[in-house]
Amino acid sequence: MRIQSVLALLVVSLPGSVAQAAGADDKLAAGEIVVSTRDVGADLPEATVQAVIEAPPAAVWKIIDDCGNYKKVMPRIIDSKMHSRNGGVAVCEVKFDMPAPFSDLVSVTEATSTGGPPQWKRSWKFLRGDYKRNEGSWTLTAFDAEGKRTRAVYKVLAIPNSSVPNFMIRKAQEGALPDVMKRVRQAVVGH
Repeated sequence: MRIQSVLALLVVSLPGSVAQAAGADDKLAAGEIVVSTRDVGADLPEATVQAVIEAPPAAVWKIIDDCGNYKKVMPRIIDSKMHSRNGGVAVCEVKFDMPAPFSDLVSVTEATSTGGPPQWKRSWKFLRGDYKRNEGSWTLTAFDAEGKRTRAVYKVLAIPNSSVPNFMIRKAQEGALPDVMKRVRQAVVGH
């Protein structure tokens, strides 16, 4: 999952309606990054991270839909490539930097993208690499009526096929997921 690989290890999940019902919109409007998890019956939970980005969804989409540049944008991604693209379907490879003594993780995924408005979405599924499962999505929508701010929702379920203990993966997710949104915010400013 290019960003997905990295983010897969780093993200937490909460369905949009649940987050909104819990007052997430107020937190998001104040600039907070909301991270949650959901048990999906796997070794690890699905993770979701939400944030508001101070740019229109179409501007944020240019960053999210370009997996070849994830190494420049996403935390702990040390290499990223787009192997092919046919319309809205791309095959991407991402290498995620793991702390020593663990080996870095590589993931090749197939991502399907649909550009908005009103919604921009990129969903991926695992093809091959160092994971048992690696799937997720990015969903972008306008946060305000003028469409100048973006609600970004990143969901990921990433289970490495390695000896990394689950408690370490959970800790990495808790710490890294907010960094994903911070980096996307910074990348938008640089565009």
